[in-house]
Amino acid sequence: MNGGMCPQEELAVGWAMHSLEPDEEAQVRDHLPTCATCQHAVRSTEEVLASIGGAVRQEQPPPRLRARLMEQIEHTPQEPPAQPAPRHTAPTPLRPQHRRRTGRVLLAAAAALVVLAGAGYLGVRVNQLSGEVTAAQSRTDALNKALSLAADPDTNKAVLRTTAGDDLAVVLSNPDAAAVMPLNLKPNDAGHVYVVWGASTKAPVPLAVFDVRAGSTDPQLLSWSPEAHKHTTFAVSLEPGRQAPASPSEVLAGGQVAPA
Repeated sequence: MNGGMCPQEELAVGWAMHSLEPDEEAQVRDHLPTCATCQHAVRSTEEVLASIGGAVRQEQPPPRLRARLMEQIEHTPQEPPAQPAPRHTAPTPLRPQHRRRTGRVLLAAAAALVVLAGAGYLGVRVNQLSGEVTAAQSRTDALNKALSLAADPDTNKAVLRTTAGDDLAVVLSNPDAAAVMPLNLKPNDAGHVYVVWGASTKAPVPLAVFDVRAGSTDPQLLSWSPEAHKHTTFAVSLEPGRQAPASPSEVLAGGQVAPA
């Protein structure tokens, strides 16, 4: 057979899915070399299965799942009984052809569930990837703005040092924006936050908060204002919680704006 419809096309699909009985497999194996229609069905089915397999995470089903499925196939009643069956009567085994038909129905349902699960997973994964791309783009935009701020000759730059002279961070400030470059600040956990203080006044003023990620020395944009920019001396502290307190618990480092 060289084209058109083939009565064994369904068996060809089952052969590609490795779901046939041994005698059916032998029948299809002998038939395939002579039928272009079934060959095309096998190729198409294998392509679909490969696409699903590559897109969905591979999970090993529990061994009990196959056992329960086979039990259902073996013990599904052939026809509704004419009379109520006596209690404790063993189920009637299926004839081979009926068992195959029932198996195909269950296989089709299982395949549909796999496709639906795959589509659901892909939808979730697409949303996750979209969120990751958006977050990465936001970080890139913020980094570009911070780098532009650092390169601006009109930006005030203050290196914050410990009392021992170690550089911990650099604060970049202009009237419209600001950034901090963590140099040797340790990463903070979710229960703490770093605070930038304006120290040009008698009492330090909290200006902005930021986090330090492990291994990151990228400049981070700060929430800033013209009033914050008026400060020429800055300090940094690590505070419990996620908001700046009224006064620093312990100043880690401080510094003045470098002269132009």
